[in-house]
Amino acid sequence: MSSKPFPLAASPSPHTAPSSGKTPRRGLPLRALSSILDSLSLPVFATDRKGRLAFVNRAACTVLGKPAEALLGASEALFFPPPTGVERHASERVLTWNGREHVVCVLREAMDGGGLTAGHVLDLTPLRDTELACALHQKRLEALVMGLSMLLMAFDEHGRVAFWNRECERALGYTADEALGAADIMERLYPDPERRQRMRAWHTGEEGPDCCEAVMRARDGGDRTIVWNRNRHAQPVTGWVGWASGVDVTDRAAAQNALREAERRADALFRQSPLGMHVYRLTPSGRLLLVAANPAADKILHRDHGPLLGQPLEAAFPELSGAEPRRRIERACSHGELWRTERNTYRDEQAAGAYEVHCFQIEPRVCALMFLDHTEQKRLETRLRHQALHDPLTGIANRSLCVERIDTALQRVRRRPDYRYAVILIDLDRFKLVNESLGHTAGDALLIETAARLRACVRELDTVARTGGDEFVVVMEEFDSYKRPIQAIRRIRHALAAPVTARGQELSVTASIGLALGQTPADSAEEVLRNATLAMHRAKSMGKNRVKSFTPSLLAQTLKVVRLENEMDRAIARGEFFLEFQPIVQMGKQQGLFGFEALARWRHPERGLVMPGEFIPIAEESGKVVELGYWALREGSRILNSWRRRHPHLRDAVLSVNLSPQQVPRPDFLPRVRDILAETGLPTKNLKLEVTETALMQSGTTVLNKLAELREMGVTFSVDDFGTGYSSLAYLTRLPLDHLKIDLSFVHMLEHGKENLEIVKAIIQLATSLRMDVVAEGVETRRQQSILLDLGCEFFQGYLFAKPLPEAQAEAFLGRFEDGVCPFP
Repeated sequence: MSSKPFPLAASPSPHTAPSSGKTPRRGLPLRALSSILDSLSLPVFATDRKGRLAFVNRAACTVLGKPAEALLGASEALFFPPPTGVERHASERVLTWNGREHVVCVLREAMDGGGLTAGHVLDLTPLRDTELACALHQKRLEALVMGLSMLLMAFDEHGRVAFWNRECERALGYTADEALGAADIMERLYPDPERRQRMRAWHTGEEGPDCCEAVMRARDGGDRTIVWNRNRHAQPVTGWVGWASGVDVTDRAAAQNALREAERRADALFRQSPLGMHVYRLTPSGRLLLVAANPAADKILHRDHGPLLGQPLEAAFPELSGAEPRRRIERACSHGELWRTERNTYRDEQAAGAYEVHCFQIEPRVCALMFLDHTEQKRLETRLRHQALHDPLTGIANRSLCVERIDTALQRVRRRPDYRYAVILIDLDRFKLVNESLGHTAGDALLIETAARLRACVRELDTVARTGGDEFVVVMEEFDSYKRPIQAIRRIRHALAAPVTARGQELSVTASIGLALGQTPADSAEEVLRNATLAMHRAKSMGKNRVKSFTPSLLAQTLKVVRLENEMDRAIARGEFFLEFQPIVQMGKQQGLFGFEALARWRHPERGLVMPGEFIPIAEESGKVVELGYWALREGSRILNSWRRRHPHLRDAVLSVNLSPQQVPRPDFLPRVRDILAETGLPTKNLKLEVTETALMQSGTTVLNKLAELREMGVTFSVDDFGTGYSSLAYLTRLPLDHLKIDLSFVHMLEHGKENLEIVKAIIQLATSLRMDVVAEGVETRRQQSILLDLGCEFFQGYLFAKPLPEAQAEAFLGRFEDGVCPFP
């Protein structure tokens, strides 16, 4: 279009607004001009001074979607961007024509005269669509390239990185911003100058093959192995002189290295393993042929595998040639089933032993036979079993084997009611004394000799065991009569009676023996041993060197003792124990009540009165006598002191309490006695503690010092049952004693023989020489009292004066002495 405004013809046109009536200037006729403009595919319009459309061509009507009649006279602003006031203006806008958005450029130009402005519209939509399509295509290409799982790198003509995709970032750690155009990126990737120079030349296409493997230093300091493929052709558009694609094979290379290392180790393991290994291949014809063997296999089988290579399984393992072993091995080769078998022995010209075979698949139709030599293991197991079941000192069976043999005998009795067995339990008497006097070496020698003698007394099929300490057990089986165990016991006692030499000294050994016969029902070996032990303890209680056979009544009696022992603690807490008091009377120059002996009694809620002879031994054996003794001391002290407060003439009365040999050695003995005296308020001069003669003789220095300390406090001491134990007269002079108590057995025999009289006389003279008083226990007749008075004894205790009395009766008894006169002649 000319820069000059074009003249409009005078003749009207359907696309032209009506004329104002003025004659148009000379030029093309208006109709011709309109025809020309209508033929254009470019929308053309004209506006008057008021911005109203004065002309639109056919193309404008088409794009605006309205006929000329609807457009002419309408405001231009409804359809086109408004002018900006400049003479020539081109603006780019988005307009909606025919329901579709168009990007358009509107150009306007003022026409000469008439106040008209001509304009035309350029539709840029196809160009913009093309640009957008190109941009989208470029983005897709970039996403594709950046998202590839291979590394892409390109270099420009200056040797700098011109392209760097995300896989490069992931593998090498540098972002595109850090790598693109960076002058030092090659120094970072290839710290080694020689390698860097070589790779720079390779990347720019100067040398080398199109494929290479490079080790590149990543940002984290680790090395990555990359396999590169390059394109040597220059890229004029991009300015690249070369680009390359790469694959990170670091993990693959590491896996290959690990595989090679594993193969190396597997080969080393195969060759150095102590397990024998053979590798067999299963042929299509079903033969198992040896393809490899390790040195351990040669050692275990005592043959070189060289001649066996290529030979069938039977050549190396004839014992595995059976149908079932072959079937299992073939299934292991073809189906991967694990198979294990154990061969107790194998034999060839050179060796005999035991081994275990494992068969497993290595790969299809290839399997390995791994075999472990069990020869030494079997020998070790045999040795360990022997050690586990035998006493290391004597070499005979131990308790475990003894129990096993008794269990076996019980099983045979269940199958055969007429089967006979017996268990003999032997416990050496006073073995502890040998250990303590001659030492453990002598004790061990005695045990070894005893074991040897016992084995010589029984048959080969009988079991001799040491079950602990100085305790031995003989298990006899398969004999025709129960007389056989009795005969064996006689042989055993005779054999043990012979002196034993230990550390140059001859020892005479005796034993307490318990017998449990198989005719007594029993459910377990422990029950049988329990029965034999009960019988042995009864034999020992009868005076040692005895034999006792187990009976059901013995078990019932033992269970009764156990029940009493279990009930004893509860009895103290429930107040079932009480004290009785037996008076001690002084006759002679001075007459009166000397004091009382406190005696413990047990009133059982079910059994009634339990006698001291029944529960005191149980208390002694179980150790409960300690607490029972302190209870008696506390209760007796409390009662006597209450009597002293109510009866003034009883101020000097003495409470006599028996001490158990188990009490004094305990560390808390002195503190507890002091506490009881302080708690009850009984003066120390009113307390006399009785200790047996044997306990005193066995006491050490520590015990004697404790007794001496109590004596310094004012407590007096008496030797109970003097003459029934054993003592050294010289030792008696060192003891803190005030009284000797003659045992009632001597008192009862005073009237029956001169010898008994002389014994009592000697005891009284001994006490007198040591400045001790004598108490006669168990005085029942006037004749006994008269004899004892004549011999110089002044203190008496017995039924002649009073039996042990309950608390109330004892207090009534002491009332008979209130006038200071002794009621006894």
